[in-house]
Order: sequence, then C-alpha cells, then structure tokens
Amino acid sequence: MLDYLNSESEEVKTALAQLSEAKQALQQARDNYRPSILDERYLTGEEVCRYLHISPRTLQTLRDTRQIPFTVISGRVFLYPESGIRKILHRNLQSVEEPF
Repeated sequence: MLDYLNSESEEVKTALAQLSEAKQALQQARDNYRPSILDERYLTGEEVCRYLHISPRTLQTLRDTRQIPFTVISGRVFLYPESGIRKILHRNLQSVEEPF
C-alpha cells in the first residue's frame, strides 16, 4: 500500500520545521551582515547611536566638534568607521583603580 505525503505527514512537518529554522538563520545573517569597504566596516548613524547609547543630536555634536570620525557621501549620508569608534572607546576607557 502506498503512503501519500500531506500536511499531516511527519516527513512534511519535519521538512517544514527545518525550512523555518533555515529561514530564520538566513534572516538573522542578512540583518547582521555588514560588508566591508577597503577592509573597513562602516556603521550608520543609527547603529552608532544604538551602540553608544546616545541620541542623534549628540552624534551630530560629536561630528560637529570632530570628536568622532565619519565619512560623508552625497552630502547627506554619514558613515562611521568601526575602527574609529573602537579607538574612541579605548581612548576614553576609564580603568577602575583597586583601593589596595
């Protein structure tokens, strides 16, 4: 006797579950993908604000006072080199002195 596959078959349910997991993994990879340009990764203003927990206005002030490196494209798009952000964080790192 032949068994037919339908939406209630265990094989179909397993395959659909695996497809769903693969879809989620691909979506996560797409969302986290940051291509590099000349071996440098660039962040958007929104990403910098989120990482540093600052407002867009504070980010603008950091740009205006040249405290943060950035690249301007077409006069409107600001990109921030990830290595520059890391250097700023490292330079401003406050170490905790042990009281001993």
